[in-house]
Amino acid sequence: MKAILSLLLCFVFLTPLLYSKSRLGEYYYGFGYAMAEGGKSGSLKGDFLNLTLNSPASDSADFIIGFNYGNVDVDLKDDTSWGIGLDYLVQYNEYVYENGMFRPFAGIGISYLDDGAKIRFADDGLSWKLLAGTEILFSEYFSISIGANFIGLLADLGENEFTVDVGITWWINDVHGIALEYNHAFDQELDLIGLKYLYSWK
Repeated sequence: MKAILSLLLCFVFLTPLLYSKSRLGEYYYGFGYAMAEGGKSGSLKGDFLNLTLNSPASDSADFIIGFNYGNVDVDLKDDTSWGIGLDYLVQYNEYVYENGMFRPFAGIGISYLDDGAKIRFADDGLSWKLLAGTEILFSEYFSISIGANFIGLLADLGENEFTVDVGITWWINDVHGIALEYNHAFDQELDLIGLKYLYSWK
């Protein structure tokens, strides 16, 4: 884990800041891999495939469709976990500071979770999400996104989770990009670190 965090820091400080294309308001899909570690017992390990599709809904809002599937090893037992969801994000462009460097956003989401490994919730089913954060544009094609998510099950409003996300994005050009992403779930004590390829067609 320490080696991966060191890699993230090196990516931040050593990436040439040549170009700032935002991940908000853009058409793109992402394909990536993430590894999970942690859990309350500290013995959880997993590998996840992540797919993302981002589509602007208007000049100040986006739809984001996400799918993830993973194999998880918990206490020497193998199982699977997958989920599919739709988020709606609103960009608060009227609050942009420093000539567009900060781009705050907030949103809601709904998803379906089939979590045989029980790494997120004790039960499967539909879940809801409230999210907020900001994207920080450092150069024309390099940005960092920081966000927080409050997630819960529709069938049991008392079962919920709080997570934080950090994403570092480098658009190599107008079409191709690379993102390093980190997610921490506080209640489940779970860390996910992944690498994603981004393809933007507009």
